[in-house]
Amino acid sequence: MLRQLRQVEKHDTPARLEYYGHPKEIARVIVKLIEQGKLRYNGVENYTQIIHSLASVIDVVNVKTGKIVSRETLLSYAKWIRTGELPEDE
Repeated sequence: MLRQLRQVEKHDTPARLEYYGHPKEIARVIVKLIEQGKLRYNGVENYTQIIHSLASVIDVVNVKTGKIVSRETLLSYAKWIRTGELPEDE
């Protein structure tokens, strides 16, 4: 029975991960990794596709509100970071 439980544990991974933090910070990390060439989608720096793919497996939970941040919000933050127009935290 113990052997069966261990087998189930190995294959019982969560379908989604959760990141609790500040969404602007995770957007900064993603942009930085893409700019450094460490994060690609099919070998290309496709910011939209990379963020959509990451958001399909990782829920970014805003620590201030406790709500999951949408893909569109993460994309907006990434755009603002790339243009240097990221608004400060309220």
